[in-house]
Amino acid sequence: MTDVTDIFGPSGPISRKLSKFERRDSQIEMAAAVEKTVMGDGVLLAEAGTGTGKTLAYLVPAILSSKRVVISTGTRNLQEQIFFKDLAFLEEALKVSAQATYLKGQENYLCVRRFQNFLRSPRVLAHDSHEVSRLEQWSRTTPTGDRMEVEGLSDDSPLWREVCSTRETRIGQKCPFHSDCHLTRARDTARRARIIVVNHHLYFADLATRLQGGSVLPEHDAVIFDEAHLIEDIATEFFSIRISSGRVDRLMTETMNSVKSARINEDPNETRRPNLVKYARAETSAMFTAFRDEQQGRHHLAIREIPAEVIQIYHKLDSALEAVEMSLHSLKGRDQAVDHCALRITGVRRDLADVIEGDSRSYVHWMETRQRSVVLGASPIDISDFFRRGVLFSIPSVVLTSATLSTGGNFEFLRSRLGIDFDADELSLAAPFDYEKQVMLYVPSEFPDPRDPDFASHVSNEVTRLVAITGGGALLLCTSVKNMRAIHANLIGRVPGPLLIQGDAPKSVLMSRFVQERSSVLVATTSFWQGVDLPGDALRLVIIDKLPFASPGDPVVAARIDRLKEDGKTPFTDYQVPQAALALKQGFGRLIRTRDDHGVVAIMDQRLYTMGYGTTLLASLPDCHRAYLIDDVEKWWAGQESPIIAR
Repeated sequence: MTDVTDIFGPSGPISRKLSKFERRDSQIEMAAAVEKTVMGDGVLLAEAGTGTGKTLAYLVPAILSSKRVVISTGTRNLQEQIFFKDLAFLEEALKVSAQATYLKGQENYLCVRRFQNFLRSPRVLAHDSHEVSRLEQWSRTTPTGDRMEVEGLSDDSPLWREVCSTRETRIGQKCPFHSDCHLTRARDTARRARIIVVNHHLYFADLATRLQGGSVLPEHDAVIFDEAHLIEDIATEFFSIRISSGRVDRLMTETMNSVKSARINEDPNETRRPNLVKYARAETSAMFTAFRDEQQGRHHLAIREIPAEVIQIYHKLDSALEAVEMSLHSLKGRDQAVDHCALRITGVRRDLADVIEGDSRSYVHWMETRQRSVVLGASPIDISDFFRRGVLFSIPSVVLTSATLSTGGNFEFLRSRLGIDFDADELSLAAPFDYEKQVMLYVPSEFPDPRDPDFASHVSNEVTRLVAITGGGALLLCTSVKNMRAIHANLIGRVPGPLLIQGDAPKSVLMSRFVQERSSVLVATTSFWQGVDLPGDALRLVIIDKLPFASPGDPVVAARIDRLKEDGKTPFTDYQVPQAALALKQGFGRLIRTRDDHGVVAIMDQRLYTMGYGTTLLASLPDCHRAYLIDDVEKWWAGQESPIIAR
């Protein structure tokens, strides 16, 4: 195998391909560590700060290893960047074939069967005819069926939800369109590939299937998790049970559509089934209405305290669903789509029973009241056993990497959350930036407590003063949707450039608008704390409204706190503070992406200095110039050798 030191050396193939390539010892160190792990057996925890070049550092040894390696990312954007940009570059530079493919979650692929049924159904009239026509034309020529190819299709497109492949609607080999199935083709390609690029959601879908004796991905020798700090949250989301009235209603609609499309002769329940479905819909509405709470948000569901009358309504719904299910069993074997609907009804009944009647100590039960719906669910309190059994003890070589993995100078928090209670290699590589020169960290010396009812107003006032200094280019990261909306409302008409807010357009569109206008201010929340890469002077100011502690009122967080207490640990120092430290590092890391970037990070939370845990949080951030008065921020900004504001 070629020495990775030579690959990344000053006269190596990467240097010859990139005119501005610089040898980075940290990149070589990481590549060597990944090479050792992939070629042998074991686990590597590798924190590599922004600018280290970690993506190439793990891709090179993966390509050269001759082993089958799965690369799993936290976001689709990074997944596509790795496959279309980084792997393509390395194939050309190294003059080798990576034998790579990328595979997404099945909701990203067009389902030919569902699309054909949709085009023949009355539901087509409820959607924009131009969008339907455009999708139909694309469906005739697409080689992949990947929604990424459809320009302008929004992330939450209701049309796409009607026609995409899903875990619930996929029939498998017995589908009449199996030979034309885009998802089947993509998975077949993955089985022949040596490097497979996926995202964490898909990897955990495969893990869940493997734990039950099946598989989505082919057997592999190694897995490399990029953005590994997201693993616990994504695994928790994936292994959770969720059921809503919308899920049941959609299933009833698809049941009737499947029966109609099948055109089955001599259906003994043809005349009574519509009434059975109508009754099931009514009982669905009654049950979820019974659970509706005036207070929106997610709350703990104490299953032993559910009123008897609500349990009665649940049993009526279960009986109604069973009646629809039995009406389909009379058609068993006559149409695969109809048979599949019967199986899905069984699954819905099982999920309802697990949420309302289940009493597993491993799960916390909850209900979430939204503006137009109610969701009932159950989430695992601890995912470490899933991860240990399915990954750490099943895959020979495992690499976990991110720009943010450690807290307090060690990996103990990550280890505890993922069940890594054995020897594993560790590597921590700092970003190659001069933060002392490039960044000003500003925490105002006199500022109200985040619990102050006027806190959002005070933040807005400070934002206007900071934006006036930097001329915009500001990303405001909020810890809640409530704060985001309040601050945004307070800023209307008070900032000189465009004022953008998360939710008004897809993330990619908002980022494009932000870059196009230098004076932009973007107010956002959770999804913008990570995965935002804006090198150069487009982003000059990052403002964090308050320290990103997970809400102890969230039932999953509360259950984890209780479990730690039971285990004799201190939840605040062992869980809440380290979790906040990782989130804070992610938010801070949005600002500096290259050696030429400069800017201000402002944190509107005095607890960084007034509370004991502030020391731990500050220690998680890079050393940089600090200010407590806004006048000092203005002086520092004006005194930069090449002020960005003047560019």
